[in-house]
Amino acid sequence: MFGKVFGLGTAIAAGYYLQNVAFPGKEAKDMSSEDILARYDRYYAGATDWGGAQPAHDDNNNAAATERYFTLITDFFEYGWGDAFHMAPLRPDWSFKRSMAYWEQNFVLTMGLKRDMRVADLGMGIGGPMRRVVEFTGANMTGVTICEHQIKRAHAITAKLPQYIQDRTEYLRGDYNDLPAQMLPSTYDAAYFMESLSHSEDRASPLAQAAKIVKPGGIVAGWQWMLRPEFDYDNERHMDLKRGMEYGGGLRNLNKPDARIKEYERAGLEVLDSYDMGTDAIERGHLGWWVALTTGIDLPSRLTSSHWGRKLTMATTKLLEIIGVAEPGTLRTALMLEHCGFSAATAGELGIFTPAWVTISRVPLDKNDKAHAKRIADLQSNIALTLKEGSK
Repeated sequence: MFGKVFGLGTAIAAGYYLQNVAFPGKEAKDMSSEDILARYDRYYAGATDWGGAQPAHDDNNNAAATERYFTLITDFFEYGWGDAFHMAPLRPDWSFKRSMAYWEQNFVLTMGLKRDMRVADLGMGIGGPMRRVVEFTGANMTGVTICEHQIKRAHAITAKLPQYIQDRTEYLRGDYNDLPAQMLPSTYDAAYFMESLSHSEDRASPLAQAAKIVKPGGIVAGWQWMLRPEFDYDNERHMDLKRGMEYGGGLRNLNKPDARIKEYERAGLEVLDSYDMGTDAIERGHLGWWVALTTGIDLPSRLTSSHWGRKLTMATTKLLEIIGVAEPGTLRTALMLEHCGFSAATAGELGIFTPAWVTISRVPLDKNDKAHAKRIADLQSNIALTLKEGSK
């Protein structure tokens, strides 16, 4: 009986994919999924093996790997998560999307964002959260992503939205280790990283870029993947889960809050607050963020992001790949994302990891742009900047 139901579900999901989803192979990319996977795997040698070695140092501060990762998986994320590529606590009587939007609002209220502020979303994905920030606060948003495919998706989505949203959103392709030249020093009121900061091996570099463009006294905030204080670097199981999240999530060098605070300070920022928004939410009566990855909270999340939803996605992509609709490499991409989903959910249930650690920092009131430029030059001296190097 279960087999028949699962088979029917796979057929329905395949039909939905064909009609509605920009699955890999449906939209042209600059190289095939198999070629992207081969190149991406070189950045994470041995990461797929339980008990394997941690990835070696990356000269690009993981920027090139991140670009390849999001070129590969953006359509999967949009199918499973909508236009917001982050996780959030879930209120039991709300839909998945409503809970996601609620915690986005909580985050920007904590930052103090208001109407007509100029704000940067660094690592914007396809721009879903920043468009809701515009709708919620009336701020003027500039989003940056290193992935050209995400820029195209953001423009396509925004073109269908009210003029109010279109007039207050700007999308730029750039490496947040070296922001686009039009983002001038001390011209933004605030900047944030929403689950994008941990794609860097050393977070001080992108944080220093944020500190550069934000005015003295302005806020730089992070909603981040973080190892909780309970994580044990000497525990082999913990390290396996860390490696699984990093490989399947395009992440690098996940660390603990005390180490992360030092990265903010090296970037020239003053840390005002640092806490686990996930734990804070549970104390308020919300469910853990990992529920989206285990059972799901509503029908859409049960069919896409939950454990069985991801199994259904893998079965669907296998079928589509067999019949030639999805290109080779599509199933492997789904398996890579499953590696991350399983590792993150398990680590969350163990209490050793959160994707919702919030750090609120301030640009010093006495910031000197010339002195800060020297700080940035020192941080960049050990990085082969991806877009300047022309590497992919």
